[in-house]
Amino acid sequence: MKQYILTLSCALLCLFYIDGVNAQDGTGSTKQDTLLLPFYKVSENRLVGAIDVITSEELLHSGYPSLQAAIEGQVPGFTLGRIRGRSRGGDNDGPLVVIDGLSNRFLSSLQLEEVDMIYILKDASAKMLYGSRGANGVVVIKTKRGKNAEKKISLLVESGIRSAGSYPEFVDARNYMKYRNQALRNDGKDILFSNNDIALAGKDYKHPDVDYYDMFVNDAKNYKNVNAQLLGGDEKTQYFFNLGYVGEDGIAKVGEKGKTNALNVRSNLDYKINDIISVNLDISGRFFTENGSHVSDNELFNQLSSTKPTDYPIFISARADVDSLGTSDIVNGKNLYGDLAYSGYQRRTTSIAQTNIGMNFDLNRYIKGLKARAYATFDMNNYIAEGKSLTYRTLKPALTATQQDTLIVNGVYNPKGNEQRLADSYYRNLGGGAYIDYDRVFGKHAINATLNYLVDNKTVKTAAAIMETVQDDKSMNFGLRLNYAFQNKYIAEISSSYMGSTRFNKDNRWKLFNAFGVSYVVSEENFMDNVGVIDYLKLKASYGKIGYDQSFPYLLYNDYYQYWSGSYATGVKNSESLVGTQYVQAGNPNLTYETSTELNIGLTTRMFGNRFRLDAEFFTEKREGMPTTINYAFPKLAGTPNIVANYNAIDNKGFEIAAKWGDQLGDFGYSIGGNFTHYISKWAKYDELNDFSFQNTEGQDTDAIWGYVADGFYTSADDIANYGAENGTPLTSSLGPIIPGDLKFKNLSNSDSEYSYDDNVINNYDKTVIGNSTPRYVYSMILNLQYKKFSFYARGQGVGGFDRMNAWSSYYTNKGDAKYSRFVYDAAVPTFDSEGNAVGLANNDYTLPRLTSENSAHSYNSSTFFLKNTYYFKLNNVELNYKFPDVVPASIAAQDLNIFVKADDLMTFRSDWALDAQSPNSGLSSAPRYTTVSLGVKIGF
Repeated sequence: MKQYILTLSCALLCLFYIDGVNAQDGTGSTKQDTLLLPFYKVSENRLVGAIDVITSEELLHSGYPSLQAAIEGQVPGFTLGRIRGRSRGGDNDGPLVVIDGLSNRFLSSLQLEEVDMIYILKDASAKMLYGSRGANGVVVIKTKRGKNAEKKISLLVESGIRSAGSYPEFVDARNYMKYRNQALRNDGKDILFSNNDIALAGKDYKHPDVDYYDMFVNDAKNYKNVNAQLLGGDEKTQYFFNLGYVGEDGIAKVGEKGKTNALNVRSNLDYKINDIISVNLDISGRFFTENGSHVSDNELFNQLSSTKPTDYPIFISARADVDSLGTSDIVNGKNLYGDLAYSGYQRRTTSIAQTNIGMNFDLNRYIKGLKARAYATFDMNNYIAEGKSLTYRTLKPALTATQQDTLIVNGVYNPKGNEQRLADSYYRNLGGGAYIDYDRVFGKHAINATLNYLVDNKTVKTAAAIMETVQDDKSMNFGLRLNYAFQNKYIAEISSSYMGSTRFNKDNRWKLFNAFGVSYVVSEENFMDNVGVIDYLKLKASYGKIGYDQSFPYLLYNDYYQYWSGSYATGVKNSESLVGTQYVQAGNPNLTYETSTELNIGLTTRMFGNRFRLDAEFFTEKREGMPTTINYAFPKLAGTPNIVANYNAIDNKGFEIAAKWGDQLGDFGYSIGGNFTHYISKWAKYDELNDFSFQNTEGQDTDAIWGYVADGFYTSADDIANYGAENGTPLTSSLGPIIPGDLKFKNLSNSDSEYSYDDNVINNYDKTVIGNSTPRYVYSMILNLQYKKFSFYARGQGVGGFDRMNAWSSYYTNKGDAKYSRFVYDAAVPTFDSEGNAVGLANNDYTLPRLTSENSAHSYNSSTFFLKNTYYFKLNNVELNYKFPDVVPASIAAQDLNIFVKADDLMTFRSDWALDAQSPNSGLSSAPRYTTVSLGVKIGF
């Protein structure tokens, strides 16, 4: 890693000695009629595929420097890290990320300021040249490069606050004990807490009342972003250098102050050797460190949301120090304060180094329109965790044999220890490629042809207590694209990929896939000359099949046996023991690529003097041959392991619309735009064997929520005896006991003619599809305003058409041994007769089923009662910028000076105010989502 840093430093020193030349272009990037993709460039007229473009300016409106968050909502079809929905049913359906020509790179390795352009590739014709990893869509990122322009230096300093907003609300110790007793009483069990226990809550260490969120986490934390860039060059040499830092405090109040630091360094150099050959050398590094306790943010919030206020006293005495840490058997002698403050520390470091070396050939003097490029890339990613693991002492309140108070000591306090390596892993990514591009116009005819080759090899290793090696990830691809245009209005394109992957048997490693597309530029026709309102109109369509191999683990085509897999007795009177060998994997040499057959139909138009633009796309996608563990191919008695085969299939379809209107009225300029995406995916084929067809997953949505149909509450013992009774037989439940305050579920199976069992029981056969878990539609709105030196930007994103199953979260249900939330107050309260039988309800002031101490209970299964139709709209980004008049920056020898205020996740309008709209587990099992407000200055020299 050091040699990369040294090389970068030398490059920086050299750059400062390069003389500038007259400026020809600025540093900004704008959307162009020509798309500069890694293997070819294509004009908007000749584009037959579905490709969206995001510029640097659009990204930089984001307050918190997260590249994925900055992309969300910018274009249709990219939502929650996926392109065009659940193409694989939500499993391994993330897109391929290509940064400066190499895949296996991550969005998190870049800072926003480094990015020049992002292309989102959606359909088969656009994705084809990227091989067997591109079927889920491709995110192509180009970093900034130098220009033939005078040297320009820009500095950015930004500081902000990230606020967690509101945390989940839990009850205090008194209410916890009160309602815990009620839950036990509902289940016919003895109560756990006496009236005296409840009255003394929080009075002393024997009756703790701990507000964990108040004690252990802050409401906000600070962050800062600093960036410096140098850009310029002349006709022969162009350079871009970036140095960026992002720092952020931890959220925990207790223990070593948490801190994350990220340093990004990049040098992109281009040098023209002669009129034919030019070369580039790109070197970048990212150094990310996290310092803090052994308790991660997710672990911390897991404990905050699950540890009850009565579980143990944090401190035994008012000293509140290391000698008075309390505990109990419930937490096995542990103490959260001790874990944060006295168990040592961790320092986690991730180092990423990326190198690109390329050579470009302009062969136009030999064959007009011919260019070529060859390049090699090398990445190294190293993760190291180091720290000290220390111990602390805790005191457990107890009683002696004579019922006297005492304290039992657990553990030993040891504040000293040796630093040790806790984890060590790395991956090495080696890749390369070459392509030849031919672009020529012959009168009314135009040809653009590309032949490309890609290869990459990712090696992953871990080394800590033991060495573990993961199979190398290797792939290769030969691609061909041929685009033909007649009169610049009739366009046809064919693209092919010959894909190679080591994930399959040698007979199935190579396969050819093809796509075909056409477009028709209607506005080029003579009859459109009199249609003044339409400036541009194009229709397009594409169809193709592409392969995918990333869903297949390695070596599934081989049989495997495990030696020393237990032992068995044999011989006379079983007196001998022999080691056994187990058949653990049945190989399938016929495994081959999963395929995606895709159709895309689109329209692009510009109207009213190019002030209005509309893009619309309709798409279908059929995934076939998805790897599936076949559960019913062989009888279990055969002892053969289940085989993996190409079996399951998914149909995914939807449409996208993007529209924008903009105009300039004197000193006032504005644009307002938005996009809308709708998609749905269904299981077209699914490996299953059910008793009845109404249980089948095949034909259902891939995100279908199965559950019971609720029909109100049981209010009395008579209600239980009469509801759903058949021939005098009351309806019972296999899900658990029923008393007043429980939910009624409809007995759906008995009304189905296919159902052959003669029963009157609520069971799994009564489940049906009651909702879907992911959004059916996603939309965004973007507003740009500019008046003289002021500019304003706002971007919001909304989703809808999906459901949340609140029965999955103990925060809503308070069932079992959960920590009780504020929803405990809304539970029905049963009444009991003198014999302890539940006979009715105490009142009608309830909205939730009665409490239970059981983790599995009748009312708390998935049902329409706990299903909530969900929608939300988030104001993702807001920015107000002021550019000072030229005289102000000139007074400090600068060219331009901007001051800005930004905000991310500023407000949310949603259907459910109980939990975070986008991340329902925020603040519970994971760190919360933050609202970020920042103030910054950017200056250019």
